[in-house]
Amino acid sequence: MRKSTRRKLKVYAVDAAMILLAAQVTVVLKADNKAEASTYTTIQAIQDEQAETGSDAETLENDTKYISASEDELNWNNKDSDILLKIAMAEAEGEGTEGKALVMKVVLNRVENKEFPNSVEGVVFQQGQFEPVLDDGRYWNVEPDAECYKALYMVQCENWDDTEGALYFCRTGSSPWMENNTEYLFTMGNHSFYR
Repeated sequence: MRKSTRRKLKVYAVDAAMILLAAQVTVVLKADNKAEASTYTTIQAIQDEQAETGSDAETLENDTKYISASEDELNWNNKDSDILLKIAMAEAEGEGTEGKALVMKVVLNRVENKEFPNSVEGVVFQQGQFEPVLDDGRYWNVEPDAECYKALYMVQCENWDDTEGALYFCRTGSSPWMENNTEYLFTMGNHSFYR
């Protein structure tokens, strides 16, 4: 009987936590300012990641600066930011903050280049360009991590750009087409970048 009581208490605790979370999300979603909801969501994502890795409160405080910029500071709408976050996670999950920022900047370099669509959405969803969007569907299933938000902050608010004008990237050694038709620029982690 004692095990049964403990099990019931655990179930009640989980239920209570879910109700509390649902109430918090509802309050945020009703906020007039979409940036407030977005900020809450990203802070929550960082808190969840830090809980899993055992990071301290000081790290959370440092990380929140990356996601507290207002929509005006970012110069892009939430849809563009969401697309950049997801494509960076789908393409460069194991590549660290800089690797994710490089993916974002390649997308933005293409937006500025007349050979590609002139929007973030147009570039990312252009037929045959990004494998996680079209081939394996990974884009649709990823959740951006704290490194993605740091990368977005670097690219949007700090104007970070170490791409050397790169318009393409691929897993190192995986694209004979790029090696034969573009100019190799550099390798970072598991990706080679080309123009």
